[in-house]
Amino acid sequence: MRSTGARAALGLLLAAVLALGAPAATAQPTDRGFFLVAKPSIVDPTFQRTVVLVANAPDGATLGVIINRPTQQSLASILPGNPTLAKFTEPLYFGGPVERVGLFAVFRAQEAPGQSLHAGDDVHLALHPPTVEQLLLKPPEHLRFFNGYSGWAPGQLANELQRGDWWVFEADADTVFRKDTSTIWEELARRARSITAQADHPPMTGRSRAAGSRAPGPPAVSGRPGPQ
Repeated sequence: MRSTGARAALGLLLAAVLALGAPAATAQPTDRGFFLVAKPSIVDPTFQRTVVLVANAPDGATLGVIINRPTQQSLASILPGNPTLAKFTEPLYFGGPVERVGLFAVFRAQEAPGQSLHAGDDVHLALHPPTVEQLLLKPPEHLRFFNGYSGWAPGQLANELQRGDWWVFEADADTVFRKDTSTIWEELARRARSITAQADHPPMTGRSRAAGSRAPGPPAVSGRPGPQ
């Protein structure tokens, strides 16, 4: 449970958002998003056993939110007297260490309102206060709010991927908006290990051995090429 001070700060942030806070510098929609799945080697408690929905910004930065860290609060419980927030009873998620008391959102829409990052098919990431305000006032069917977000400077994530810190999966909306997120990391980690094992020990027929055929290379974890 967050401290009283953090709760009060988040309450003030919500009030500011509802009052149409000052715009922040964010990016327009860009390439489709993907999942970063923390490998067991990541011991930093912020990202240990996390699944992060991320999108590439035009300036080369990578931004996203952790999708499997629900908190014990909802927007309705933070400001119980606010009629606009009364319907938002789903848990507020911890999105990452950047702007921990900021309010951000992931939602599904064919046409996204305001400024947002494209995070796959009809999934969008809203980091811009006026866009979050629009979602609060006119929420789409699939909408999830996050306290804080995750971010990598240009080139930073590429270095972490080269170091082997993350598995990469193609993002999908069903996983993003799953009600029970407690097993997402285990499922994706198991899938990644299975694909790695198949790549390390590919099946070979007697005929191909006799012909000296070379085993196929390892497939991408996502089934498609990972983000560049």
